[in-house]
Amino acid sequence: MENIKQNVLKKFLAILKCCLIGLIVTLLGVVVFALILKFADLPSKAIGYINDIIKALSIFVIVFLLNKKMDGKLIINSIFAGIIYAVLALAVFSILNGAFNINMSILYDLLFSIIVAMIVAVMINLMSRKN
Repeated sequence: MENIKQNVLKKFLAILKCCLIGLIVTLLGVVVFALILKFADLPSKAIGYINDIIKALSIFVIVFLLNKKMDGKLIINSIFAGIIYAVLALAVFSILNGAFNINMSILYDLLFSIIVAMIVAVMINLMSRKN
C-alpha cells in the first residue's frame, strides 16, 4: 500500500514538473508575442488564435516531456497534465491580471488543454509504434 502511494506521488510530481515547464514555455511565448504586438499591427481577432497556438505548443512540450519521463499510460497522464496545466495557467494569469474572473473561458481553456493533450499523446503513441 505504501509503495502504491509513493508511486502515485512520484507520477504526480513528474506531471507537475512537466506542467511547470510548460507554463514557463507559455509565459515566454506570451512575452515574445507581446513584443511582436508592440511592433506589428495585428487584428484583434488574431490575438486569441495566437494565444491558443502558444497554449497548444506548451501542451505539446508537456506531453513530450511526460513521454520521456513515464512508462505507459501516456494518454491518461496527458489528460491529468492538461487539467493541471489549465489550472496553473488560470492561476498565474489571474495573478498577473490582478483579478480572478469566472466565466465560460475557464471551461474552454480546460477542454482545450485536455483535447490538445490527448491528441498529442495519441500522435506520440502512433509515432513511437512506427519506429
